[in-house]
This record gives sequence, structure tokens and C-alpha cells, in this order.
Amino acid sequence: MSTPSDKQPDPSPLAGPGDPAPRPSRRVFSPEYKLAIVTEYENAPNGEKGAILRREGLYSSHVIEWTRARDAGVLTNRPA
Repeated sequence: MSTPSDKQPDPSPLAGPGDPAPRPSRRVFSPEYKLAIVTEYENAPNGEKGAILRREGLYSSHVIEWTRARDAGVLTNRPA
């Protein structure tokens, strides 16, 4: 007698045999890019800030984190 826990889920008809699709890689932002975006975001009028985020594919949390890093002196234009 089989129980529901004995049954394996049917694989998706779109999934092929072998390895699953490769995981997307994370984007890496240079310090120069981060500083440029923070500066542009801070100088933008309130109605335009969202447009910058959409254009660049960023979230407001990116800008907040980068602003804090800049203010703490961690984010500089100088190479390490």
C-alpha cells in the first residue's frame, strides 16, 4: 500500500534531465558607481528619485546602504 509520502512529485515537463538552470550571478558595483548613484539620487527632485532606481534596476535599500558606507568613510574613490 502506498502512502502520499511514498510518491515523488512529478518533474515539470519543461525541466530537462541533468542539472537545473544555472543560478544567476550577483551584480557587483564599483565604488565609483555607488558614489555616482548616491550623488545623483541626493540631487534629484523628490519625484525623480524613483526613476533613477528603476533606470538602474536598484532598490532604495542599495542607496541607503551606500550612503551610510560613504558617510562612514568606507566608500571612497581611492583604490584599495
